[in-house]
Amino acid sequence: MATSGSASSKSSDRILKLIALFRLTKALLLILAGFGVLELLRPEVQARFLDWMQAFPFAIEHHAERALNSPHRLELLATASFAYAGLFATEGIGLWLEKRWAEYLTVIATTSFIPFEIWEIAKKATAVRVALVVANIAIVAYLVAFLVRQHRQRRISS
Repeated sequence: MATSGSASSKSSDRILKLIALFRLTKALLLILAGFGVLELLRPEVQARFLDWMQAFPFAIEHHAERALNSPHRLELLATASFAYAGLFATEGIGLWLEKRWAEYLTVIATTSFIPFEIWEIAKKATAVRVALVVANIAIVAYLVAFLVRQHRQRRISS
């Protein structure tokens, strides 16, 4: 890690903490989403949800209704949500603890998601999707520069 005495390393530490908080926030939201999806397995909750969605007819698409009618799809969606939450929580905790493996994990995992995020934007651009992909690209760029800088510092000091 960077030496904690310099001003630039304190700034780097703060940025790593912000990235960690971003990852932990995403993990929390995905956990909540996963539990929400599992609640949709209950017929009374599903009925209330569909009634609520009728107020937004533009929001219901045929594949959403089909997913609600398939317990297996709901279980898969909840599982995926919890799996991604686990990944983001691991990244966030590792970054918060300033673990080098977490920096590499975050670069690899985030970079691997970017093509899919861009594909989703190409299908339907929304402000949230664009903001998330821009944030993820910025995180990868920062962490790559951070890791390169650390590598150079280690080579100079050895």
